[in-house]
Amino acid sequence: MTSIPPPEMREWLIAWSGTFLGATAVLILLAAILNLDTIRQQVQLILPGRMIKVVPVILLGGALATGFLAPQTHRIYYDETIYLSIGQNLAHLNRAQTCHSGGDDYGRFRCDQGEYNKQPNGFPFLASVVFRLFGTSETAIFILNNLLLGGAALAVLFLAIPAGGSWLAGVFAALIVILIPQNLHWYNTTAAEPSSAFFAAVTILAAFYYRQMKTPAALTLLTTLTAFSIQFRPESLLLPLLLIPILGKSLLANPRALLANLLLFFLLTLPLWLHFELFHNHPWGSTGTPFSMEYFQANLAVNGMHYLDNKEFPLLFSLLAVCGVIWPASHHRERALLALWFLLFWGVFLFFYAGSYHYGADMRYALLSALPLALLAGLGAEKIIQLLNQKSTIKLATLVSLMAALLVVSLLPFLPTVRALTDEAWAARADHRFAKQMGTLLPPESLVLTHNPNLFQLWGISAAQASLPQSDPAYVNRVLFARYRGGIFFHYNFWCNVADPIQNKFCEQILDQYNHEQIAEYHEKSYRYALYRLQPKKENPPP
Repeated sequence: MTSIPPPEMREWLIAWSGTFLGATAVLILLAAILNLDTIRQQVQLILPGRMIKVVPVILLGGALATGFLAPQTHRIYYDETIYLSIGQNLAHLNRAQTCHSGGDDYGRFRCDQGEYNKQPNGFPFLASVVFRLFGTSETAIFILNNLLLGGAALAVLFLAIPAGGSWLAGVFAALIVILIPQNLHWYNTTAAEPSSAFFAAVTILAAFYYRQMKTPAALTLLTTLTAFSIQFRPESLLLPLLLIPILGKSLLANPRALLANLLLFFLLTLPLWLHFELFHNHPWGSTGTPFSMEYFQANLAVNGMHYLDNKEFPLLFSLLAVCGVIWPASHHRERALLALWFLLFWGVFLFFYAGSYHYGADMRYALLSALPLALLAGLGAEKIIQLLNQKSTIKLATLVSLMAALLVVSLLPFLPTVRALTDEAWAARADHRFAKQMGTLLPPESLVLTHNPNLFQLWGISAAQASLPQSDPAYVNRVLFARYRGGIFFHYNFWCNVADPIQNKFCEQILDQYNHEQIAEYHEKSYRYALYRLQPKKENPPP
């Protein structure tokens, strides 16, 4: 336990989280360069000769599959926008915060009031790198997650060899990763789960690599990747529990290097431990205990049948995964480790109050266990091909083509679901869509008061929290009206409609506190969205 007061801890985390993550990313790149020759040799062993051409095919195939088959949309409102806002703040200010009041000043982002978020900062940091390279853009993060589906498929392909399979099992597993309906559905969002799943797979691949090489450079690559990968979601902390049995006795191959890397690991992850110290009692949106045995039975009924009822997940993939577990001729330990990977990241949500795959948009949690399941399914598919090749006169190439075709055909009944927006968060989705239209109506040098300032800030529009006129009316009347010559506007949004008296009151007070003129109005089902231009009343004029 730390004795640092929470306000000081929050400010320290805001100021230093990005720097620690940046240092970790640089060390990963340096370690990768040190291991480049041996990594290249390993790739050539796994994919000999012309098979290396499959790498760009899988990478682009995964990106194009999710990009074209699934609608490009946000599904976690308003969390995805919060993550991107933190990324924007990290990119421009190197501060791990979401901005409550700020915006664009001639191409430079400014934040007057920031807040530290309860989620780890791995994904926002990744977004900040993209923003630094290509500019602040939601589209850029959609493309990033598209590419991560191809990257996850590649990671699974290369994991097939240390798991006891061949390149053929890896290709089948990579194809299954791309064909899993939930992957297609969620890798075309800006959610954090795709990157969390991808980096977990890459870290596990690095663990198998170190187990084989046992060099200090390989250990440093594993250490830095682990330090980075556990900072994407809270359950990412389960990753070291999987790495220890994978490494086994190889951990003790070089005690001095191990000690140095443990020290490096804890240094690089210092902000994460402070982060969890700050939020260890956070309710995470629950009205009771967020983690408890009381949720286990209900979540098990839903999350277990998810893989068996052939409604949202192809039963064929599950059956192949079972074959991959129970039908190995050798490498029993490796198959058990893959099963443990699946059980850890599937089982953790059985105890979470919102862990049911049918609880709102929490189907996204299935992404974290999808990769080990796909890998086991690829190994199972390979075993079936080998058996049929021995028992029949059908050529191997024909059997491989038939299995690949069968995997693709198994997706067809799920394509309507993949293409669906779904009705979860329909009101928030409409809020986002209409807010973007409202943004085009704003004159230069204007500011929007809204419950969701991050939306407008990501589009280059200055915005502040709707609560600001009540919490600091003098600042609004004397500073903001004078600073923003284009005017002050109010975004009548999702939170003005939802049954939440506290949030509704902010909307009512703004319209009562200022003279207002309606600029635009939109409707979605029973919800109303509008844009108002505000003017101070005579008793509260700007200077």
